[in-house]
Amino acid sequence: MQITVVGGGYVGLVSAICFCEFGFNVQIVESSPERFKKLKGGVSPVYEAGLEQSLQKHLAADLLTISNSVTNLTRESDAIVVAVSTRNSMEEDLNLSALHKAMKEISFSLSENKYVGIFIKTSVPTGTCSIIANNTKFIRPDLISGKHYDIIANPGFLREGTAICDFMNPNGIIIGLESNSKKAKDLVEKVYASLLDAKIPFLYTNFETAELVRSTTIGFLATKMAFINEIADLCDRTGADIDVVIKGISLDQGIGPKNLAISPGFGGTSFPKTLRILSNTASSLGIDLKILNGVIKSNIERISNIKNRIVALIEDEAPLSSKKVTILGLSFKPLTNDIKDSASIFVIRDLLNSEICVHMYDPVFIPDSLEVSKIPTDILENKNFFLAESVYDAVNQSDIAVIMTNWAEFMSLDFNKINELMNKKPKSNPILLDYRNMFSKFDLQNFNYISQGNK
Repeated sequence: MQITVVGGGYVGLVSAICFCEFGFNVQIVESSPERFKKLKGGVSPVYEAGLEQSLQKHLAADLLTISNSVTNLTRESDAIVVAVSTRNSMEEDLNLSALHKAMKEISFSLSENKYVGIFIKTSVPTGTCSIIANNTKFIRPDLISGKHYDIIANPGFLREGTAICDFMNPNGIIIGLESNSKKAKDLVEKVYASLLDAKIPFLYTNFETAELVRSTTIGFLATKMAFINEIADLCDRTGADIDVVIKGISLDQGIGPKNLAISPGFGGTSFPKTLRILSNTASSLGIDLKILNGVIKSNIERISNIKNRIVALIEDEAPLSSKKVTILGLSFKPLTNDIKDSASIFVIRDLLNSEICVHMYDPVFIPDSLEVSKIPTDILENKNFFLAESVYDAVNQSDIAVIMTNWAEFMSLDFNKINELMNKKPKSNPILLDYRNMFSKFDLQNFNYISQGNK
């Protein structure tokens, strides 16, 4: 079987690699010259553990090829997986122009002599696949859906940092079809035969339901995250212990421990964008999703309050412009280079706007690395912002260190050395503010260690 993946970004490349692992011949079509060049050279354009090594392995084995043209590959393919980006810049949530452009090219390339299934794996708002299906019929009125081709909604549920594992071992596969097409179902079973053999559940439904399953899943997980962060704040005021609260409520099998970890606020490319799109979709239909909108507001407020908390801890008779804050972690979660809507970005910007000096360390965003270019220009060019080579460089002469991302390497730091490097108020230990609850105050007794909801 020949599978063509249109789009060599995060979802597309992970999908292509995993289809190779299933034993298929896979072709990636990437229109960006820069990304095309990287892929051809075996360089992953996105950061994900094990992805680049797998890319090089499958290129060497000739299971994977890279192209920059849809036309010829479409005619050879049994399945086309569309995974193009739905945004043109980091500032926007949604732009479907690349998706519709790709679908137009695919539609013109369809053959009346060969059936092909077109899997829409790109994250899209509810109603998008119906529009795609109607556009395809308009462009190719000579072809019949269910006979010559099928549009198949197949949303992805890939968590950054564990995307390959999530693809190979999913909780389930969601398939949305316009009609009860036997050819489409047969193709789905061939494409995902390995997962069928592993007894992974498959859910067949219509386009709109498949699209809404993904955004609703993210909305529900975000609600859990925002809720437990608010309870952590309540624990701070009441003297309760958030870790024990989480263990206690997790005993209820209807709740469970997953997605109940403390954080400075959820971020990344997927969650905030999907929530805003879901809210806007409902709003356009005259529906106010009060709980979801409350979750969005709660997350925004939590992040915006971090700067005020930092200032309250370091403020004294000296001006704020003389203070130095160390931010540990820039990505919204470990094992990724994704800083879209990362709490760290907002906090750093707020601190810089108050003329506070900010030193930042993240193991991915080290000085002179290619990843540094992803940091917003207004931050990167601010005279009070400094990228550090190590945690120890970052905390040197710092008034407070703030853990924003729970990178594993933070667990093995020499805290005696950090204690010596940091500034201390008279008769006081250095301040460590931990928004990930990575440590215990008993482990760091020579610090003024402040965690979330723990006493």
